[in-house]
Amino acid sequence: MNIKRTGILASMTLLFLFGLSASVHATNGIINVKDYGAAGDGVTDDTSFIKKALYYGRNKKVFFPEGTYLVSDTLTVKEYTELFGSNSIIKAKSEGLTMLRAYGENINIHDLTIDGNHFVLRGITIMNGSKNVLLHSATFKNFGQPSIKPHSNSTPIGIRIEGGAEKIMLDKLVIQNVFADNVSSEVGWDHKVARGILVSPALESQPASKDITIQNSTISEIGPKDDGDGIVVQGFKTDVGLKIINNTFKKTHKRAIKIQSPGAEIKGNHITNSFKANNFYETYDVSNKYDMWSAISVYADQVIVENNVIDGIGSYSAAIDIAGGNSVAVKGNTIANGNEANYSESDLIRINKGYDGTYVFKDISIQNNSFMNGRFGVNVVAKVEGLSIAENSYYNMVNEINSKY
Repeated sequence: MNIKRTGILASMTLLFLFGLSASVHATNGIINVKDYGAAGDGVTDDTSFIKKALYYGRNKKVFFPEGTYLVSDTLTVKEYTELFGSNSIIKAKSEGLTMLRAYGENINIHDLTIDGNHFVLRGITIMNGSKNVLLHSATFKNFGQPSIKPHSNSTPIGIRIEGGAEKIMLDKLVIQNVFADNVSSEVGWDHKVARGILVSPALESQPASKDITIQNSTISEIGPKDDGDGIVVQGFKTDVGLKIINNTFKKTHKRAIKIQSPGAEIKGNHITNSFKANNFYETYDVSNKYDMWSAISVYADQVIVENNVIDGIGSYSAAIDIAGGNSVAVKGNTIANGNEANYSESDLIRINKGYDGTYVFKDISIQNNSFMNGRFGVNVVAKVEGLSIAENSYYNMVNEINSKY
């Protein structure tokens, strides 16, 4: 074996894995945005230079050396492109709809911070028709409503996945500070709406998204209480194949997870109610007796909620709110209101009539859960054919099970 040649190959491998710098050029398949004019100094508008790098970086790797890159327009990442950095921030310089747009197959974005600077509506939009998209080890933060209509009354979102997207993996992400200051009147609502992650069709004509995994991520500071949710899937009638696994939720003002489309597994997450008498509705004229509406709301069929920890200092209206859905299994979860919270009207699990008025459901199983601090462990308000409540443990409850039927 040629020892000299072997040493060169080893050095190249180490450079690729650990030593990427501003001197890396496209000759080895890596495009360096600084080679196309980007300054990364936090002052220069780097939009045109990054767009040029992305144009030539299609089917290659586009690298951002350490720095802060100001942008004033959407950056589109197309198929077979990898976008990554090293202590690198892409930060909004001006208002806009979305900072990144992913469109196509086999897109990989990682090791970047995407900062909306509080006046860009969305961090990234994964477009209809995209497939095999991986976002990992990245931060999406500081998204809000621009001052100019219609976006001033649109919903701020950290990550938006449209309909028709398949095999999307979100892994080891941080999504934080997504907040609505104005009502979301563009969809006919008169309250404030924000989403950490939204999986939903942009148009009714878009097909269902499939095989979406969100795992090992931290989602926090999504608000306000009017309708600020960590993860929402809605608008699809067929099985989405959504997996929400091993994530951490903090300060998601209304709820951590909302499921309005069928086919979801919610496993191994830790949801913390971070509020205690300091989280209030801004546009609803309703009681603030509870600190969060719920940790998990289920309004769809074929949902599994398993081995999650739901806790915190405050109280939930219902920690797990099942208000529409057949074939729902809730098992092995630890669910508690805060020890000193006002939980006199708080249920740990509530099975309620659906938001569409439906009041009869089938095949709901609640087994092997641990309930602590609440009015009822399980409050059955709707009629359920095939309801199983078994082998749960209860501590400090007014009643373990309350049933209208």
